[in-house]
Amino acid sequence: MSDYQELIKNFDRIRDYMRQFFIYGWKSRSEYDSKSARTYDNERRRIESWLSGYIQSGYSQKGKQVYVSVDSKTIPQNPLYAAWKSKSFTDNDILLHFFLLDLLWDRPEGGAAGELCDAVSKEYGVVFDSQTVRLKLKEYEELGILAAKKEGKSLRYRLLPGPIQNGAADVPAEPEPLTEETWQQLLTAVTFFQEASPFGFVGSTILDRENKENIWFQFKHHFIVHTLEDGVLADVLSAMKAHRRISFENKSSRSGNLSIIRGIPLKIFVSTQTGRRYLCLYLEERRRFASFRLDSMSQVNELEVCGDYERKQQLLAKNQEKCWGVSFGGVYHLEEICMKIYIDEEKESHILNRLYREGRGGEVLKIREHEYLYSGAFFDTNEMLAWVKTFTGRILDIQGTNASAIAKVTRDWEKMYRMYCNGKD
Repeated sequence: MSDYQELIKNFDRIRDYMRQFFIYGWKSRSEYDSKSARTYDNERRRIESWLSGYIQSGYSQKGKQVYVSVDSKTIPQNPLYAAWKSKSFTDNDILLHFFLLDLLWDRPEGGAAGELCDAVSKEYGVVFDSQTVRLKLKEYEELGILAAKKEGKSLRYRLLPGPIQNGAADVPAEPEPLTEETWQQLLTAVTFFQEASPFGFVGSTILDRENKENIWFQFKHHFIVHTLEDGVLADVLSAMKAHRRISFENKSSRSGNLSIIRGIPLKIFVSTQTGRRYLCLYLEERRRFASFRLDSMSQVNELEVCGDYERKQQLLAKNQEKCWGVSFGGVYHLEEICMKIYIDEEKESHILNRLYREGRGGEVLKIREHEYLYSGAFFDTNEMLAWVKTFTGRILDIQGTNASAIAKVTRDWEKMYRMYCNGKD
């Protein structure tokens, strides 16, 4: 029987729990079948200990459902940062961290796992299993702390050079001390950063160290849940900076199916309505662009360098002009849409201004008094429907090459007419 601990080792698992059970609140205990009921109870208690004061529960036909309820205008910082501050470690993790780095600091030629394991035993009098040392060296290689080189049948690890190593003479000059006023101004900037930017957890950690809290800023639209995918975002941005291809696991939000995706990461899209973040990827096998939700991604791995990365970015910029949102459509061609809209330009100039301002490159043409024609070509008409519906009551006619999307919006209007105008002129 495993004991309950508040700290965690696997952040992806806790991220999944927090989304499904607490953020969206659409799963009950009986519906969770990936692990045992005891595992679910442990994870639930762990999250409730982090988020005490924000937990609500209710009952439905499915049973008891637990969820997080937060008023973003009243909280000093994102409460979900607690998940990032709860990663567990063992005594061996701490000892090996200092032992290995100390040994490799004085060994510019590096050493193999077995060799370093024997050196730890000899130098520090602590015996570790060679496999434990090997796994720790591999972990530090993935983190960019160590470099590995194949020599014969074994890997030799060495410490990657930093700004100061082996008593180098080029020690940077001591920085000028900050005045108290400047330091307080910097902390105010950090206070804003922790809630307004990706990786705000870093700012939260700095404020924790200084025993400071946010007393200045409140946010009306605050998408706190997206901090749970910052780990994925960091891996993607690292690959983009190095112009490398990536592979990752993608879990469908609809079917729950898990698939392995491989491609060239080019850009991060962020929704101004929901705060949801997407990765725009070029799929070389299909020779097209596609967007994937960051909260559906996990296990991001960097692959080989892409030789024509800049050309792919230029191609994306050209195609992005025809995206209404983040979708590049089911097939790689443009879908046309045309709407005839009634606008009294003398009394409703603001409606006409909206059409020009929000039309995203579509053509606006006055065809007769109080009647305007909006037309455009985009990758996915379905993404436009929410915007199209904001002109309900003004649209005289609508046509498009995506018949199913046009039928979807016209059916909604017909239902509204029957509901509100049945039997009325």
